[in-house]
Amino acid sequence: MPALQIKDCPEDVYERLRACAKAENRSIAQQALTIVEDYLDARDRGFVAFETVKPTAERRRPSYAEVDDGVDYLAKHMRALERISKLPPIPITETAPRADIILAQIREEEAR
Repeated sequence: MPALQIKDCPEDVYERLRACAKAENRSIAQQALTIVEDYLDARDRGFVAFETVKPTAERRRPSYAEVDDGVDYLAKHMRALERISKLPPIPITETAPRADIILAQIREEEAR
Protein backbone atom coordinates (compact mmCIF):
# COMPACT_ATOMS: atom_id res chain seq x y z
CA MET A 1 0.00 0.00 0.00
CA PRO A 2 1.40 3.46 -0.84
CA ALA A 3 2.56 5.74 1.95
CA LEU A 4 1.83 9.44 2.24
CA GLN A 5 3.94 11.89 4.20
CA ILE A 6 3.05 15.51 4.87
CA LYS A 7 5.99 17.82 5.48
CA ASP A 8 5.95 21.26 7.05
CA CYS A 9 2.49 20.82 8.57
CA PRO A 10 1.59 23.96 10.54
CA GLU A 11 1.51 23.34 14.28
CA ASP A 12 -2.09 24.53 14.67
CA VAL A 13 -3.31 22.21 11.87
CA TYR A 14 -1.48 19.26 13.43
CA GLU A 15 -2.95 19.99 16.87
CA ARG A 16 -6.47 20.26 15.43
CA LEU A 17 -5.98 16.96 13.60
CA ARG A 18 -4.62 15.34 16.76
CA ALA A 19 -7.60 16.53 18.80
CA CYS A 20 -10.03 15.34 16.12
CA ALA A 21 -8.33 11.92 15.95
CA LYS A 22 -8.48 11.58 19.73
CA ALA A 23 -12.18 12.51 19.78
CA GLU A 24 -12.94 9.85 17.15
CA ASN A 25 -10.67 7.20 18.71
CA ARG A 26 -8.33 7.04 15.71
CA SER A 27 -4.64 7.47 15.14
CA ILE A 28 -3.57 10.72 13.50
CA ALA A 29 -2.79 8.83 10.28
CA GLN A 30 -6.21 7.14 10.28
CA GLN A 31 -7.94 10.47 10.89
CA ALA A 32 -6.00 12.23 8.12
CA LEU A 33 -6.86 9.42 5.68
CA THR A 34 -10.54 9.54 6.70
CA ILE A 35 -10.66 13.30 6.11
CA VAL A 36 -8.99 12.99 2.71
CA GLU A 37 -11.33 10.14 1.67
CA ASP A 38 -14.42 12.09 2.79
CA TYR A 39 -13.26 15.17 0.89
CA LEU A 40 -12.52 13.23 -2.31
CA ASP A 41 -15.83 11.35 -2.11
CA ALA A 42 -17.65 14.67 -1.73
CA ARG A 43 -15.84 16.10 -4.77
CA ASP A 44 -16.71 12.99 -6.80
CA ARG A 45 -20.38 13.54 -5.97
CA GLY A 46 -20.19 17.11 -7.22
CA PHE A 47 -19.91 19.11 -4.05
CA VAL A 48 -17.27 20.07 -1.54
CA ALA A 49 -18.17 19.07 2.00
CA PHE A 50 -15.60 21.28 3.69
CA GLU A 51 -15.08 25.03 3.77
CA THR A 52 -12.02 25.67 1.58
CA VAL A 53 -11.52 29.26 2.68
CA LYS A 54 -10.76 30.17 6.26
CA PRO A 55 -13.67 32.09 7.78
CA THR A 56 -13.03 35.75 8.49
CA ALA A 57 -15.13 38.42 10.10
CA GLU A 58 -16.63 39.13 6.66
CA ARG A 59 -16.95 35.46 5.62
CA ARG A 60 -18.44 33.37 8.37
CA ARG A 61 -21.34 30.97 8.66
CA PRO A 62 -24.51 32.90 9.54
CA SER A 63 -26.46 32.02 12.65
CA TYR A 64 -30.03 30.72 12.52
CA ALA A 65 -31.32 34.21 13.27
CA GLU A 66 -29.44 35.72 10.31
CA VAL A 67 -30.67 33.30 7.63
CA ASP A 68 -33.70 34.69 5.81
CA ASP A 69 -34.73 32.05 3.28
CA GLY A 70 -38.20 31.37 4.67
CA VAL A 71 -37.17 28.20 6.53
CA ASP A 72 -37.14 28.11 10.32
CA TYR A 73 -34.09 25.86 10.67
CA LEU A 74 -34.03 25.99 14.44
CA ALA A 75 -37.65 24.81 14.65
CA LYS A 76 -36.95 22.15 12.02
CA HIS A 77 -33.99 20.81 14.02
CA MET A 78 -35.95 20.94 17.26
CA ARG A 79 -38.77 18.89 15.68
CA ALA A 80 -36.24 16.33 14.45
CA LEU A 81 -34.66 16.07 17.91
CA GLU A 82 -38.11 15.70 19.47
CA ARG A 83 -38.93 12.80 17.10
CA ILE A 84 -35.59 11.17 17.90
CA SER A 85 -36.18 11.51 21.65
CA LYS A 86 -39.50 9.64 21.29
CA LEU A 87 -37.87 6.62 19.67
CA PRO A 88 -37.52 3.56 21.88
CA PRO A 89 -34.04 3.07 23.32
CA ILE A 90 -31.81 0.51 21.68
CA PRO A 91 -31.35 -2.34 24.16
CA ILE A 92 -27.71 -2.94 24.96
CA THR A 93 -26.71 -5.93 26.99
CA GLU A 94 -23.54 -6.33 28.98
CA THR A 95 -22.30 -8.84 26.39
CA ALA A 96 -22.72 -6.43 23.47
CA PRO A 97 -19.36 -5.39 21.97
CA ARG A 98 -18.27 -1.79 22.35
CA ALA A 99 -18.30 0.48 19.30
CA ASP A 100 -14.50 0.90 19.31
CA ILE A 101 -14.07 -2.90 19.19
CA ILE A 102 -16.48 -3.18 16.25
CA LEU A 103 -14.63 -0.39 14.40
CA ALA A 104 -11.27 -2.07 15.05
CA GLN A 105 -12.61 -5.33 13.59
CA ILE A 106 -13.95 -3.54 10.51
CA ARG A 107 -10.59 -1.79 9.98
CA GLU A 108 -8.76 -5.10 10.35
CA GLU A 109 -10.98 -6.73 7.73
CA GLU A 110 -10.57 -3.80 5.34
CA ALA A 111 -6.79 -3.88 5.76
CA ARG A 112 -6.63 -7.49 4.54
